[in-house]
Amino acid sequence: GGANIYMQRRTIGAATARAWSAWLLLAALAPRGAYAPWQVAETEKRLILEVTFETSKDYEITSPYAVRGWNTTEGHMRLTVPSRAARHGGEFGLAVRVDRAFDKNFHAQFSLPHFMPRVAHSAYQLTFWAKMLGPSSATPEVTFMDVDENYDWVGGAPVALSGEWQHIAMQPVSTFPKHKNHEIGIAFLVGSVQAEYHFDDIQLMELDVPSPPPPAPPPPPNVLLWCDGEGGPNPKHGPWGSWPWAVVSEGKTGAMSWDLSSAAAAHEGTYGYELRVAQTFDKDWYAMLTLPPFLVTDHQRVYSLTFWAKASANPKPRPHIAFQDEDNDYAYIDGAYLQLSAIWHEYTVQLVVPRALRGHNVITNLLLGSYTGTYYFDEFKVSNAEHVQPPPLPPSPPPSPPPNVLLRFDAEAYEIGAVNSQAWAEGKMHVVPQSQLARHAGEYGLLIEVERPFEIDWHAQVSFRPFSPPDVHHGFVLSFWARAFTEGGAAGGAPKLVFHDADDSYVTLKKAVVPLTEDWSMFQVDLALPPHRAGHRVVVAFWVGEARGTYCVDDVEVTMTLPFEPPPPSPPGSRRPPAPAPSPAPGVLQLLLFEAGDEDVSSETLAPNGTWAVSIPDARAAHEGAKGLYVEVTRPWGVAQLAQLLLPRYVPHADRETLLHIAFYAKVEKLRATDPDPSVTVAFVDLHQNDALIAIEEVPLTFDWQLHYVVIDLKREHVGHSIRPYLYLGRHAGIYAFDEIEYKEIPIEDGMEWIQSAPERIQAHRMASFELSFLDRDGWPIDYGAASVRLVRHDFPFGVSLQTRREAGLSSRDHQWLLRAAAAHFWTGTLQTQLQWSHYEPAPGQVQDARAATEELLRWAAENRWLPLSASLFDGGHSDAGHWSNNVACKELTAHLHERVLRDLRSFGGAFGRYEVWKDSLRWRDWVERCGESLMHSAYSWAAQAAPQAELCTSESGILSSLTLTPAEAYHNSLWDLRARGVPVQAIGVQAHFDGEVDASTVKHRLDVLRELRMPVYITELTISGLDPAQQAYELEKFLRIAFSHEAVAGITLGQLWDDPRTTAAGANGPGLYTAGKQPKPGAERVDSLWRGEWHTEVTHEMTSRGREAGLLPLEAFYGTYAYELRHGEQLCAGEVELRREATVQPTRWQPHPPRATLVTVQCDWKGHWRYPIWATPALIASASVGCLFACYRKRAELTAKTPARARPGLGGRKSETRRQHQPLRTVEPVDEVSI
Repeated sequence: GGANIYMQRRTIGAATARAWSAWLLLAALAPRGAYAPWQVAETEKRLILEVTFETSKDYEITSPYAVRGWNTTEGHMRLTVPSRAARHGGEFGLAVRVDRAFDKNFHAQFSLPHFMPRVAHSAYQLTFWAKMLGPSSATPEVTFMDVDENYDWVGGAPVALSGEWQHIAMQPVSTFPKHKNHEIGIAFLVGSVQAEYHFDDIQLMELDVPSPPPPAPPPPPNVLLWCDGEGGPNPKHGPWGSWPWAVVSEGKTGAMSWDLSSAAAAHEGTYGYELRVAQTFDKDWYAMLTLPPFLVTDHQRVYSLTFWAKASANPKPRPHIAFQDEDNDYAYIDGAYLQLSAIWHEYTVQLVVPRALRGHNVITNLLLGSYTGTYYFDEFKVSNAEHVQPPPLPPSPPPSPPPNVLLRFDAEAYEIGAVNSQAWAEGKMHVVPQSQLARHAGEYGLLIEVERPFEIDWHAQVSFRPFSPPDVHHGFVLSFWARAFTEGGAAGGAPKLVFHDADDSYVTLKKAVVPLTEDWSMFQVDLALPPHRAGHRVVVAFWVGEARGTYCVDDVEVTMTLPFEPPPPSPPGSRRPPAPAPSPAPGVLQLLLFEAGDEDVSSETLAPNGTWAVSIPDARAAHEGAKGLYVEVTRPWGVAQLAQLLLPRYVPHADRETLLHIAFYAKVEKLRATDPDPSVTVAFVDLHQNDALIAIEEVPLTFDWQLHYVVIDLKREHVGHSIRPYLYLGRHAGIYAFDEIEYKEIPIEDGMEWIQSAPERIQAHRMASFELSFLDRDGWPIDYGAASVRLVRHDFPFGVSLQTRREAGLSSRDHQWLLRAAAAHFWTGTLQTQLQWSHYEPAPGQVQDARAATEELLRWAAENRWLPLSASLFDGGHSDAGHWSNNVACKELTAHLHERVLRDLRSFGGAFGRYEVWKDSLRWRDWVERCGESLMHSAYSWAAQAAPQAELCTSESGILSSLTLTPAEAYHNSLWDLRARGVPVQAIGVQAHFDGEVDASTVKHRLDVLRELRMPVYITELTISGLDPAQQAYELEKFLRIAFSHEAVAGITLGQLWDDPRTTAAGANGPGLYTAGKQPKPGAERVDSLWRGEWHTEVTHEMTSRGREAGLLPLEAFYGTYAYELRHGEQLCAGEVELRREATVQPTRWQPHPPRATLVTVQCDWKGHWRYPIWATPALIASASVGCLFACYRKRAELTAKTPARARPGLGGRKSETRRQHQPLRTVEPVDEVSI
């Protein structure tokens, strides 16, 4: 037995809440002794379920009869089974330990195997042995739920446990005809108290019921809570459970005792609530009687608490009735003081709540600590029958609208409920249904003021009362007048107008952007409903949360019009001839556009248990053209291949292995929001082999248009056969649209042949022609001396995974050796794990050690000119399940992730040039499945905000696998979807792990698939293991030639440099370039022979003043950084120069390097030389030379005349030399000049 109660609470789900409330209400209104009117004798019980935990079937996870646990993330629960400590009768039992309490009881639970009622009326009694260790009292709950009806509540009750073993025999739970042949689950809800529970010998008995129970009386309207103390003594009702509870603050001076099942406190029934305060407390709330919470469902109603009470005391006590918000840390809402007397009186306390409390649970406390005496209470009731302000009566009924008007709102005769608003907590919005400031034609209008903008526009919305379309054959037009004053200008003044299906989880039917201005304007939006929406109500809503501002709306009206028809055809003679179809791209065999016909696409069904409609061509399924392929599955078959679309056949003719790519655009719309997510299954059948299935793949579809990609590997035995692709659509209901189906044939090249042609591709894509021109200090080309140029660092990043010393756990000596070995072969690196959240921040805010270790490694990278590096940030919470980020709620996880991205990426500035933001998003879905795809999308957006200079990259493994249907296509489709949603993904990461040989053909094809996205591809974590060192070197060289010669690849990173003996088994062939003994393998030499030899540029050239190369150093060079040196005598000009790809050359498409060499100038601090222009005539040259000689002769004569005889040369005197500086002749065109 228990106290009679009716209250409305939020529990496991909306359906469960309604069923729980209904049962409690029935219990409240049932007559005494009616809680089990059909009890039967003991002999009529049958055992249908027994769980003793003695055999593995009761706890082994693979057993269908095992006990299973479930909990949310704010607390922590652990199940131990089998447990000797929890045994009662046999050897083992079940121990449930709640280490950290949960917000609600049902947030931590374990369930028994399901059972199924076989008759229309039956009753089931659950018995078990249990005890509790920990607090003085705990009240878990046992619930019976209908699994086949969304876990609807069937029955159950709280259970009071103690520290001793008790045999619990619960009241029988009845089932009804609606439960027949349904799976019924039994759950133990234990989350609200930190304790340890022991359970054993659980039995479920089925009782025969000769007749159905009597019908329950209807619930009273507007009653939210009822407590009258009936049901006999219940000394151990749990706190915040289903009955009133007496609370005394520990350690406070005062004394209060109570009897919550007191016959002396009964007003009309048998029991009531008696409390005796023998000594007053310092505060009245140190001793109180707490009522169960009730749910605020409508802030426009008055919540009335009524109860009967009396008190015997002198002076007469005045208890304080306080209402508190249970969902806001029990914040005080309102209260009142009541003067009690010695005789029974009925008291009423009313509560009016603000709109912010809508949906909150409210606790009622009777604070008794300030007055001594004996208090008697009975028959508590909370109801909300009255409105805060009754709606005014209209002076006269408004005229009836015309029959075609389905909705009208003009704010003149406003009714409560005609306008509803909803806003999230991060912003602030005010709605005034009748405002003179928002009027257009009459006296009032609808005023919407967004005081603080929201994160997303739909976080603030205003909707009107639903209207009911009479049919789906007509069209509907919404018209209204509106204007706006916003801070966001045109963007902020363009809210969305959205139509929702009120009878299908408010799924969106149509969206339209309304470009509002500061002037009044009339807008019209049309709506057409599909047949499956017949009889559904439609809600019109404005989404206004995007910008701060004021919106005025008036004269809203929805009218029904004639059915929407397509535009009439053009008059005869005015039609233009159809434009010729575009030529297919290279390799495209067929392109199905559905513009002029069905493109030989047919449909068929294999069973009569489903219905669909196929329309080809159809304007409703057009992607970019005018028409597409439209399919509406109204009743699914449940099996995909029972409804088929037959695409045109394909016959491979090439006498070699071929890849057939099928690409198509598709989207889908659910018929009901509760339907499963639809998908299409793509199958390939060989018609020449008795319709043998070659390959099949299920492709998930989305609400928006998305490009999908499926590939099949056709062997030589398929040459000449008819291969038919199928689209299977029989599994799920929905409205499907397909368009632009493309067949593309790619012959698979022999791997070695493709590698042999790698030098030509490398020369075309990684090299270019350059001409270096050295200039003197006067800006003239230097055409003398010997010049040399040497490649110092490739523009193509070739790196290795790095570890900080803290992360690697190595000694300083070993770590320094590892860094020196890396610097000998590579010129950049990646931090694969150091910046992963679980490594970088092991506890909230604890980043000092990881940041210091990372900064130390960055200093080494800067000294060795390795910057910028790259790093990996998140893996979806997979690598460390015990990390604190996996134990917080989604809202907290989002906030912490946001803080982490902004803090850490900003702290490192430009030290990292590329971030792998989210690793293995296709495989590791822990966070995404828990919190949604938006968490991953936000991580990219926040990373772009924090590090705008960095390239944001994805990272997936298994893409280069040699399987026929690989994740490469799924990766391609997911990346396409990310870009379509505006996620700032700029590059593609591919983890390359090989356990054995590298299949060149497979690698090349997978890279071709990703090339279609036109984003750079980075090879990360390249490892080749399981081979002897010589073979590993060969396979490593093979892969490097494939990747470096492929146009899509923009960088390569090796995953492991050294076979660390701590992680590599003795004698195993690890993936490193160095053995466990730090000796280089053949792979290290092979890497150097490629990057320091074959893919290296070093040129020495004598500068000349003749011919085409006058004053130039020509070279064919790899893109990168070069060291140059120009020598002439004792003069030296040295430095570094960047030889980069021209901005006009796109790195994602193959282009031969420009035939015209790129001129690069180098400035030297050399004095200039004499120069004559080449256009000077020979006569001018001769006269200038004669003039010089004559001037020299005269000067010599002067000097000779002035020089004493003893100083003359040849007479024993010292020679006297005079040097004269000559200014060179300048020309207007320094390009056409010669040196003298």
